[in-house]
Amino acid sequence: MSRDESIESPAEAADDFLYHLYRGSELLLKDQVHEAKGELERALALQPQDAKGQDLLAGVYFRLGVYPRAIEIWRRLVEAYAKDGTLKVNLALALVKTGQNEEALGLLIDAVTITPDHEKAWGYLGLTYWRLERFKEARDAFLRGGQASMARRMEAVLSSISGEPERTVPVEVEAEPSDRAAMRSAAEQAIEQFEAAQVPLSIAPPATRTRSGAWRVAEPGEPHLPRLAAVQTSTPNAAAPSLETRLVEWTLSARDDSPLSIGPGGELFVSIADDGYCRMEGLIAVRGELRMAPVKRRVRSRELETIMGEERPIMRLRGPVAAVVAPDLPGRFYDFTMADDVLFVREDLVWGFDGRLGYESGLLPAESPSTAMLSLHGSGVVILRLDRAPCGVAVDENTPVSVDAARLVGWSGRLLPSTRRSGTVPYGAVAPPLSFRGDGVVLVA
Repeated sequence: MSRDESIESPAEAADDFLYHLYRGSELLLKDQVHEAKGELERALALQPQDAKGQDLLAGVYFRLGVYPRAIEIWRRLVEAYAKDGTLKVNLALALVKTGQNEEALGLLIDAVTITPDHEKAWGYLGLTYWRLERFKEARDAFLRGGQASMARRMEAVLSSISGEPERTVPVEVEAEPSDRAAMRSAAEQAIEQFEAAQVPLSIAPPATRTRSGAWRVAEPGEPHLPRLAAVQTSTPNAAAPSLETRLVEWTLSARDDSPLSIGPGGELFVSIADDGYCRMEGLIAVRGELRMAPVKRRVRSRELETIMGEERPIMRLRGPVAAVVAPDLPGRFYDFTMADDVLFVREDLVWGFDGRLGYESGLLPAESPSTAMLSLHGSGVVILRLDRAPCGVAVDENTPVSVDAARLVGWSGRLLPSTRRSGTVPYGAVAPPLSFRGDGVVLVA
């Protein structure tokens, strides 16, 4: 091989860098931390000064518990990009994990000064104030972060200290929220663990699974759904039920642990205390003030210009509000509860999801046309609208699965979709072009 042939061109080096950077980011989102570390180190070997790669690598060290190394990298980035509030938040969370709360406090104050509508930064600032036993400041920060329940918790602490009656925290003073980041950064994932240990927030009940690990779709009328009282069937010799009885039977009641649930008639009952996401097509009744705005797609915590759901937009609802939705469309609602899970699902099939869930937008790798996908993570309820009940197909490391992209609902687990056809010609050309490798379950309908 000649000297010229052995030297990689600048364009090739740039392509290699972008490949490893993208691959590392993708693996990190799939919680494959060790594999992500290797890819990001390869990327930074090609472009050591790249800030995005350094930020992602710091997140990897954070996830691995190597906090001093994460702090070292984020300190350098904060010095270089002093006006980036997100970097200050990441560094602050690493400092909180190592008990350096005072320094973390200063960084979080800087972050909310730079970006006053950074809802998560206000929430983390409240947590840090709480750790420092500065309960009044914690209450105020939680209010600015849109976390009224946490603010009320701080109000209760203040009341117990002062001996005065607990004061109701008005929800109206909450700051106008920004959209929640869809795909969590490594630091955000770790702070949720911190919250779980230090702040026992109310979470949804565990998801129901089959023994194989696949999702089991809950049918309307199963025990966890809101039910009407038993309907008294009339016979020719029996008197018709009273109006009062019928009103009790027909009145939908909200569940404290679920902002979205399916009623006995297949309608969607929305009961939002703080915030939640739902399409409003087919809205037939509302109780309370309906405050909503269309949700924009997000990629790597950055808001795009396109609307999630497009012609049938998914709206962010601000509570308290209750509503009944029954669209005049084919299909039916299906619900399930996520319990600190990650789910990738076609955006057009998602009708609503819990405000406690994080989300990220993406595209399904397919020959054509591109299909918008939504990645959901965390704990909370999800509502899909499907023409038929989905079925799950298990995928393991040794057995890839090919599916028809048009029939895909989504997938859960550590799966990597691609459009490479499997098998040998000519039979491989007959197989569906969308292939999944890894370990998890693919949902089709």
